[in-house]
Amino acid sequence: MNFFRKLILLALLLCYQHVLFAQYILNGSAQKNSCNCYTLTQPTTFQSGSVWNSNKISLTNSFDFWFNVFLGCDDVGADGMVFILQPLSTSVGSSGQGMGFEGVKPSIGIALDTYLNSNLNDPSFDHISIQANGVIDHNNDLAGPVPISSTTNNVEDCQWHKLRITWDANTKWLRTYFDGVLRLEKQVDLISTIFNNDPNVYWGFAGATGGQVNLQQFCTALDPVFSTNFTNNITCEGSAVTFTNASESFAPISSYNWNFGDGTVSNLMSPPQHFYPTPGDYKVTLKVTGQDGCERDSTKTITVASKPSAALSAFDTCFGSAPRINFTSPNANMKYQWEVDGIAMSGTQTPSFSTLSAGPHQLKVVVSSIYSCGSPAIAEANFIVKPQPVVDFIVQDGCVNDRINLAGLQTDNQTNISDWGWSIENNNYAGQQLQHLFSSPNNYPIRLWATAFNGCSSDTVDKVVKIASANIVAKDTVIIRNLPAQLFAAGNGNFQWTPSMGLSNDAVPNPIATLTSDQVYSITVTTPEGCIATGRMKVSVFDGPTVYVPTAFTPNGDGKNERLLPVYIGITELKQFSVFDRWGKRVFTTTNLDSGWDGGKLAGTFVWLVDAINHLGKRILLKGTVTIIK
Repeated sequence: MNFFRKLILLALLLCYQHVLFAQYILNGSAQKNSCNCYTLTQPTTFQSGSVWNSNKISLTNSFDFWFNVFLGCDDVGADGMVFILQPLSTSVGSSGQGMGFEGVKPSIGIALDTYLNSNLNDPSFDHISIQANGVIDHNNDLAGPVPISSTTNNVEDCQWHKLRITWDANTKWLRTYFDGVLRLEKQVDLISTIFNNDPNVYWGFAGATGGQVNLQQFCTALDPVFSTNFTNNITCEGSAVTFTNASESFAPISSYNWNFGDGTVSNLMSPPQHFYPTPGDYKVTLKVTGQDGCERDSTKTITVASKPSAALSAFDTCFGSAPRINFTSPNANMKYQWEVDGIAMSGTQTPSFSTLSAGPHQLKVVVSSIYSCGSPAIAEANFIVKPQPVVDFIVQDGCVNDRINLAGLQTDNQTNISDWGWSIENNNYAGQQLQHLFSSPNNYPIRLWATAFNGCSSDTVDKVVKIASANIVAKDTVIIRNLPAQLFAAGNGNFQWTPSMGLSNDAVPNPIATLTSDQVYSITVTTPEGCIATGRMKVSVFDGPTVYVPTAFTPNGDGKNERLLPVYIGITELKQFSVFDRWGKRVFTTTNLDSGWDGGKLAGTFVWLVDAINHLGKRILLKGTVTIIK
């Protein structure tokens, strides 16, 4: 027996749930989108859809219905939707310009018409009207037509809008609102005038498309709405926050769930004043549940702003450097005004300093709330800008391997220098004065800095020293006795020949020499930097013009007599100097007066031949023998 009772109770429960959640009847193209939202038409031609509440309501009772409506995105789309009251059935509706309402009798329709049908006397704007008994020609409207919206002529704007419809059963006023603004009202006894004294009617929405289309949807309103007692939901710490519930719903709301973002909750429709424990941003959520089981939530951010506070300390610094500061202002949403010695400077949380003069200074900051919470906080700190040493140094260009003197100079009178530092050739040195040797010519950067007893360092001073070297090239030569001949030397400075005997000029690199006997000259070259190089030149004097060829040489690697090189006296052109072996084969030849024969790896006696032109233009042809001694 108990089993059958339980079975009966289960069946009754299932039936009750079916009645509760399956209360809307969908026809034609209508589709259910969510718990409380429906599509009447897709953006497709010649569709018709309607949604009806399956339970009749009595017009002896007042109602206040809230809906959200979506009328499409195409300004030239069609056709619109109608809120309908009718007692006939839950399957009526028509397509096209009738919008599911045309021909339904008896009925009351509140039409949201978005298409211009000239044959129905439609105005050019999207319009709303109260119509009766399925008659859609505006010549027979109970009220309207007027623009649907009070702010625009086009509501096919891809936006959701609020539609409110009220019926006052006592005063017989039927009113409709769009986005919170009253658009139409009509005082009419619906029960006796329209519905033949039958107060029970179905309510629903119908919509249609024809040759033009739009996506058309509606939702029974379930909008969790709340506000606070502060502008932009911003308050100061310690203030009580009042949350005012202004939720809008088609069906009665069965439950409220508040989450205040700080771990506290409430299920009251109007919660008590709330105090937040600390400043910050709090996300407050209100979730409402309708008696039809649908749920929605809404979240707002509540800003609890801090009152200003500030702690400041500053540390002494050196000239040219900003002082280090410790500044604590832990609160957000503040503005800052910094002053140095009473002069405003920076409006950021971290101050920026210009170059401050040496001496004592006062730093001040005023911290205030951007939301005017509390009184401004003021903090001050004193610090000293210590003078830095100012230095320079003197250096003169010099020569390779000479000692270059470097001397640091202090040019300020406010500090006492404790340490000097130099950087030369990537090495660091200490001391106010030092000497340095450079091993090769170049332009060398030199850097100097100094540190005073007050801990401040100077700016670095950079200079470049030029290190030079002198060089000279001079070769021994031979000339004809008593015949002027030019001597040749090369170098990179001023020349001085010693002695000056027999020279046309002892201060040029290439003087003319006229000698009667051999002479050895010492040659000195001095650069603009004072660098000196010395060389020597032996000038051998012969009677001539002629050619002297040694009778033997020793190419054995000892550095002496390694080549067979004739001595040309008064010779201006060498036709050839050739060497032949005993079988007449030429083993060496040249036309260069400075070229000689190294003997190769040969040994024995060889024949040489000289063919040359002397300074008189005469040809000299000589030959002889030479022996290689190993």
